[in-house]
Amino acid sequence: MASAQDTADCILVVEDSRSVAGWLAGRIEETLGLEALVAGSRAAAQRLLESDGARIGAAVLDLDLPDAPRGEVVVDLVERQIPSLVLTATLEDDLRDQLVGAGVCDYILKDAPDAVDSVLRTLQRILRNRSIGVLVVDDSRSAREYLVHLLGRWGFRCFEAGRGQEALERIAADDAQCIRLVLCDQNMPGMDGTTLIRELRRRYPLPRLGIIGVSSHGSGLLSARLLKAGADDFLTRPFLEEELSVRVNQNVDLMELLREAREGARRDPLTGLHNRLYLDEIAEQLSETARRTQQPLVALVVDLDHFKAINDRLGHFGGDTVLQRVAEQLRDTVRRADVLVRSGGEEFFIVTLGIDASGARTLAERIRNGIETLDLVYEGESVAISASIGVAVLEGGSVEAALKAADLAVYEAKRQGRNCVAGLPGPD
Repeated sequence: MASAQDTADCILVVEDSRSVAGWLAGRIEETLGLEALVAGSRAAAQRLLESDGARIGAAVLDLDLPDAPRGEVVVDLVERQIPSLVLTATLEDDLRDQLVGAGVCDYILKDAPDAVDSVLRTLQRILRNRSIGVLVVDDSRSAREYLVHLLGRWGFRCFEAGRGQEALERIAADDAQCIRLVLCDQNMPGMDGTTLIRELRRRYPLPRLGIIGVSSHGSGLLSARLLKAGADDFLTRPFLEEELSVRVNQNVDLMELLREAREGARRDPLTGLHNRLYLDEIAEQLSETARRTQQPLVALVVDLDHFKAINDRLGHFGGDTVLQRVAEQLRDTVRRADVLVRSGGEEFFIVTLGIDASGARTLAERIRNGIETLDLVYEGESVAISASIGVAVLEGGSVEAALKAADLAVYEAKRQGRNCVAGLPGPD
């Protein structure tokens, strides 16, 4: 189920204090890079909802407005399914119950030392959640609908499954990998939660998929069993709405941190290109795709000429600048589907499918010419750069074999005088 706020590009701030509204709007625009629409009353907020409702991704609301002193503005936002958080001066139990019952996603005390930072963090989570799918697995329709309702407050994309096998099939069909978190009930007919969690974890490790076990009959033994099966967290019904939101958002935060760390380990920090580790991880997939589709597997090794002399003349900072500019040129030259990595030092690899030997040669010449004609100036000094490029085209075989053949071809290009393209037939 897609979020109604997928195309939203602004945040609504409803606050009758101009100074507070202006300061908050400024922080939102500065930190999130989104436009902040400001309303000082319920009537003004309603006008903005009519004119710009489709653009509003979330809202920050003051409960005490001149024309809505008891938080009536909350209803206007919740009815439109716009995730909303409330700024409040006090928080008594009855007010907390009122806010949760009204459907707000969070509430923040105005006089808290980190109130504005909390608002910004919450908004960031809401905006992030629009791209994250949560699969709720429970044989009880009412239980599923309740969880989906709560998760929707936080902007998550929600999916449902009534049985364990249905859940497995749903995730397997999720080619876009939208579903990132599963809330799984323990007590289900056929495949219980423990069995489903064990199978999910066997197929999908963190950070690809987070799993939270849910049960109405909680005990230390059951939670231990679910965690041992592969769950990342456990909830016992009945739970407070805030507990669910904290657990879910903390698990998503953890997955995002793990994904960022994993992606960072697969990126070259200097150029931003993928590195050799990334290529090693997808090499078998590339090779298998080439064999299955009967497409040639093409590898190019690009080696910058006389790079040591450039480093000696310009220093390492100058050499780094050259590498960054060459990386930009390569990124602009190859196709999006091509795999481009910095192998190390002054060497770059390109692996691609779907072109023949003639196309590979044309691509290599375009890369060589692009590097040779780069307009490079460092600290007022013009820098000439060129590259020797080895090309290999394999009908069958592996990425490793193609790269080895292309690497041999680089030596041939160097022998021929550099700044040229050479190709050797790769092994089958």
